[in-house]
Amino acid sequence: MTYTWCGRAAAAGETVWLALSDGGGPYAEAAEAARREIQRGGASAEIATWQQFLAPGRAPPPLVIAIGSGAYAGLAESDLRAPLLATLLPRAAFERHAERAGRQGRTATAVYLDQPPARLLDLLRLTLPERRRIGVLYGPESRQWAPALRQASAERGVTLAVAEMAAGAGLFPLLQDLIDGSDMLLAMPDPHVFNSLTVQNILTATYRRRIPLIGFSPAYVKAGALLAVYSTPSQVGAQAGEIARAWLAGRPLPAPQSPREFSIGVNGDVARSLGIAFAPDATEKWIEQLRLKERAP
Repeated sequence: MTYTWCGRAAAAGETVWLALSDGGGPYAEAAEAARREIQRGGASAEIATWQQFLAPGRAPPPLVIAIGSGAYAGLAESDLRAPLLATLLPRAAFERHAERAGRQGRTATAVYLDQPPARLLDLLRLTLPERRRIGVLYGPESRQWAPALRQASAERGVTLAVAEMAAGAGLFPLLQDLIDGSDMLLAMPDPHVFNSLTVQNILTATYRRRIPLIGFSPAYVKAGALLAVYSTPSQVGAQAGEIARAWLAGRPLPAPQSPREFSIGVNGDVARSLGIAFAPDATEKWIEQLRLKERAP
């Protein structure tokens, strides 16, 4: 599969499509951030749902930014021939349809929502340096991160305790064994493992054993995870807009990539109940330290 598409200068009157999975919420937030970046380069962008863009009679755009899994899946399965830049979706959702887009002669690339494993482990080294046994429960969609997470843990001298949930397997026997061999649990995005039906039981199980859960969204922090590193819709939308602006100016589209900018959330009540003390300005310092590390050669 090819992940590059030759850049070219936008012709007068051409407009990038910002195709939403649906009309509001985080999709609209990401689209506005992308549009601001595109307009900085002198081009224009139109925001609509992906179904509206596929209405008969519309001239194809130079580039489509598909915002959300639904928009990307719909456009990748369509007859549209414009290159696709997907964002606000996990890597697994992107890869499910990238092969079909390639067979149809289109390039598809992405800015994922998933955080790079090195960033996750560097955050844990900063925040919980005394806890060095990290439990990870993989599911069908998150197992693709296993090699990178294994390499990152070896480079940082931490131990991974790993379990994998096979199709049809029970979650909680695996979880209990994993908790017994870990002193924190790192949640990787995977709807087969972490979803609305399981999250409260997972949080209860870890809390009773005084094992902090490290989440992947502000919703998990609010629900009871100790902390989470995540990228907001505006952050990933702006990154996609920067890529589009560079492509319109003649640079090639890059390979799929993790989000560059990120945020960190902390649940202060959970921290106190676990006897963990964080400074009031800790998150800002952690973000800066992680950025410096990632910029280092």
